[in-house]
Amino acid sequence: MEVVVRHAEQSDLKAIGELLSHPEVTRNTSQIPYRSQSYWDNMFDINDKNHIQLIAHSGNEVVGHLGLIINQNPRRKHCASFGITVRHNAQGKGVGKQLMTTMVDLADNWLSLTRIELDVYTDNHHAITLYERFGFEVEGESRFDTFQDGKLVNSFRMSRISPDYKSELSHPLPSRIKDQHLAIRNFDIADTESVINLWQQCNLTVPQNNPKKDIKRKVAINDGLFLVGLINGEIVASVMGGYEGHRGWVNYLAVCPQWQRNGFGRELMADLEKRLIAMDCPKINLQVRTSNQQVIAFYHSLGYKTDRVTSLGKRLID
Repeated sequence: MEVVVRHAEQSDLKAIGELLSHPEVTRNTSQIPYRSQSYWDNMFDINDKNHIQLIAHSGNEVVGHLGLIINQNPRRKHCASFGITVRHNAQGKGVGKQLMTTMVDLADNWLSLTRIELDVYTDNHHAITLYERFGFEVEGESRFDTFQDGKLVNSFRMSRISPDYKSELSHPLPSRIKDQHLAIRNFDIADTESVINLWQQCNLTVPQNNPKKDIKRKVAINDGLFLVGLINGEIVASVMGGYEGHRGWVNYLAVCPQWQRNGFGRELMADLEKRLIAMDCPKINLQVRTSNQQVIAFYHSLGYKTDRVTSLGKRLID
């Protein structure tokens, strides 16, 4: 996708409002749905020198927005916060990367900012991964921070310290689990209840699929592609791979919510891919619901691409 980043103009406010009003976008912000256009028109002052409004556009379409707010407290003018939004159908195409690159260049080379900070929901893995690529780190977790999808959810406070000041930090940020090791092994039938509980925590079980029957069928094949990940002896991750001689498949990739965003999903996928390569498997296929943009972004980050195919299915057992 060809994308150009520039400062927003008054004429862009309608497009920005439409961008921020999309349900998939609203979910990951502190906004509420059904805002009027006048609300968005009054939310931004395009000429505010301390609130830099960047947009990304492709052709004539606004596909992304980033607002960088420089703190006006006299003792915090070295700090700024920001919010970024990418159109739902343009995610995973480098728009966020270009907006972030522009912002970091402004912060380091033109605005002399030492610290950039933001809050992000703990389940917004796509955004967190993007921020980490630009040097942001998790400083802490705010519990029950926001009401979202009918329940209270947590958020991370993240920050990026300018490279010029990074060496002056007295100590690195403590990591919640950086020193934890994920032990990966083959599934054992005694793991059944723990694995099903994990799948339920990750919302992977659906009425049309009986998890116990899925496990029973998989164990009967005994192909060494059903893996679990453990920390201190406790199952916190799983993946069910498959290979029928032509294509590899991935199902039930899960990481316990409290252990997510630490690379364990990547470790499991890397282990599964090695096993499939050893079987001379030429390609892996997988299916993700189109509404699950965060998981799609995760697989894109592993090098998976969207195939231009139509997925068909026929249920043989009700």
